[in-house]
Amino acid sequence: MLTLQVVASVLLVIAVFYWMWRLPTTGERYFGWAPPLALGSVWLGLAALVLSLLLWVLPYPDRWVALTFLVLDPGAIGTGALVLWIYRGHEDEEGTIALQRTQAKVGITLGSLAVVAGYCFVMVSKTPGTPIG
Repeated sequence: MLTLQVVASVLLVIAVFYWMWRLPTTGERYFGWAPPLALGSVWLGLAALVLSLLLWVLPYPDRWVALTFLVLDPGAIGTGALVLWIYRGHEDEEGTIALQRTQAKVGITLGSLAVVAGYCFVMVSKTPGTPIG
């Protein structure tokens, strides 16, 4: 049952990204949103990774698992994906767009590492079937 839920979640995410990138470009309509989203992606990713690693040493990690999995991890990955979506189709090899794309990719990477660290903690520390959070 859990495998089906994970596969369904992955397919849903793939479908959303597929349809996001098929939407027509809107020019520079959302360019004002990209700089704070790119910066937020990096900071959310860093906070998510630090908190995911701290789960291993905190005395009561159950209180922080939900915050990590439901807020920080998706926030880092989602804001980074939005930055990449906003700048799709725009070529700027050495300007601010390239730097903000790099920030978004770093945020996505940090968020993904936080997901892996968090799931490793849950797999090692929790017995199957116990509530988390």
